[in-house]
Amino acid sequence: MAKKWNTFDVLRHSRHDWLNRLQLIKGNLAPDHVDRAKEIIEEIIIQSRQEAKLSNLNAPKLAEYILTFNWCNHLFQLDFEVIGDEYDISAYEVDVVELLTQCTKVIDAMVEIPEDHHLLLTLQLYHEEIHLVLDFQGEVSDQNKLKLAFENTDVKSAKLIEFEQNNQELVSTFLIK
Repeated sequence: MAKKWNTFDVLRHSRHDWLNRLQLIKGNLAPDHVDRAKEIIEEIIIQSRQEAKLSNLNAPKLAEYILTFNWCNHLFQLDFEVIGDEYDISAYEVDVVELLTQCTKVIDAMVEIPEDHHLLLTLQLYHEEIHLVLDFQGEVSDQNKLKLAFENTDVKSAKLIEFEQNNQELVSTFLIK
């Protein structure tokens, strides 16, 4: 991981995120925007549940990488979800973090124009294997070069099993086993 987070940094960034969320709710509490305020609250609840699922995987370095990713300078926003039965993935943690690090560095290097780019990371948990799905929404300089980089990661337990691309979406699925 690029940055070692101390307690103060984590609290400062977390407080900033929560204040932004509260301001969004407050700004939408006008009578004609109450439904939007309720939607924001529901999004916060869903995100908090996902953070809890991530925290229950016994993979603290992975949780730190994902939860602090958007606090660093990247050309895209990372969102995540955990699907499937929660179980101890500590045996896979080093490989998952290394794979994510390699993939996000490649994407960062290939995003040319800072726009509204998003990467949805989905951890699909199955007994004894993990599917890591990277769904990138945005424009990269060379989709074929990106695919080649994903096919040739240094992570031996990871195998690219799917790579779909169209206009401004790339979906890559890795099997980690």
